Amino acid sequence: MDSNVKTVLDLPEFKPYAARFAERTRRFNLYRRFVDGSVYKDVEFRVIHKLYAETKALFSFLSRAVNLDIALVPGIMQAWPLADGTSPAIEAAQKQLYEWSDWPITSDEWLEDGASLGEAMLKIVPSEAGEPYFNPVTRRFEQEPPTVKLDRIKPEICMLLDHFDPSTKAIVQMALIIDRNCRDNAGEQYEYAEAITPTQIRTYRNGEPHGYNGNPDRYANPLGFVPVLRTDNDSESRPTFSITLEQITSVNEFASYLGKVIARAIDTQWAAFGAEQRDIIKSGSNIWFFDQADARLEAVTAQIDIPGALAFIQEVKAETKSNLPELVFDDLRMKAQIATDTLDIQLTELHAKIYKMRRRYDHGLTRAHQMAARAAQMLGIPGIEALLEAHTLDESRPVRPVSEMEQIAIDNARMGRDMQRTLLAGDGMTGATNDPTNQRANRHVDVAPQPAQGGN
Repeated sequence: MDSNVKTVLDLPEFKPYAARFAERTRRFNLYRRFVDGSVYKDVEFRVIHKLYAETKALFSFLSRAVNLDIALVPGIMQAWPLADGTSPAIEAAQKQLYEWSDWPITSDEWLEDGASLGEAMLKIVPSEAGEPYFNPVTRRFEQEPPTVKLDRIKPEICMLLDHFDPSTKAIVQMALIIDRNCRDNAGEQYEYAEAITPTQIRTYRNGEPHGYNGNPDRYANPLGFVPVLRTDNDSESRPTFSITLEQITSVNEFASYLGKVIARAIDTQWAAFGAEQRDIIKSGSNIWFFDQADARLEAVTAQIDIPGALAFIQEVKAETKSNLPELVFDDLRMKAQIATDTLDIQLTELHAKIYKMRRRYDHGLTRAHQMAARAAQMLGIPGIEALLEAHTLDESRPVRPVSEMEQIAIDNARMGRDMQRTLLAGDGMTGATNDPTNQRANRHVDVAPQPAQGGN
């Protein structure tokens, strides 16, 4: 965007947030460049970190770690399943909300933000009924019903703040959204800004109050709360690969430098001793002739232990990958056979990391369920009100695909658990214990299979 164009951060009310917004944008853009491998093309980054000028992303496996997090956190067998015993009404409401939200796509983008940047954000977006249209199948005019959906919003353009509201003279929560890459119908780029508090919504264009979609630039917030939810990837809002950044930069710098040395060795430079240039005659590609008897020609190569340097690079690379449990599959792919116990041990770190991430994203998503249901209730939109009830996602959903034998074991354990519940709820458990039927029931309960434990 043209630097002369005003920004909402020039306004006195929002100016205190300018430095924080700029730092968030810089940090998140840096993380995204690490993921796609373009970070070393940034001259400023190379200068600040005193890197070799021709450093390249020769080893770029951060995107694979992020992609595996996106695949594994929701659940590899079923995405975002609700806990066993959840009422059918809540299951139907979840399904409806996910259909409105295009959730299979939206959730991937939401998780990509969290794994790549350390923060992920969702916005609750109500929509009005659509324009009437003629349905050729039913041969009548119909209208798309109003909906409430979960929208992913990039953390680069949004901040949640405790803000002093000039209109109420109170500290309130505020979502400040600033997107500097919007384009209007004429193709002109502009800055869209939105400030949302529990009581009102204000919108701006290039720092000036501006209404959109027929709304004024300032209007009451019909929900009564800020419909933006932030979920942190860990307790310090770090991306999934934060521990490896220094290591991967070092190994890429050293590998790039060594690659240049090897390239120079292939395209050898020569030095002639005891002869003038006019006295050297080249015949063919590799044969030289000298007029002087004591003249000689020597290759000029860097004095470096290339095998030792390569071994060092491999060692640092292996250490870097060991800090990304998602890449354990690389080691498994190189082995023709592996025992089940060994596999479980090697996957323990991955399981621990995914379950830790799930606790945060599951909690964030169930909060989003309830915020969306609350918005729908206030706007009179039916279909997802059941999500206002307490509910949880299935915490024990497997991290990796479950084999047929493992699924049989899980099903048997569930059957045993259901049988145990049935017996415990029966009359035989509350009456006299002299009845032989009750004694058999008690003995069966003592040996009933226990439910499978989560975590594989």
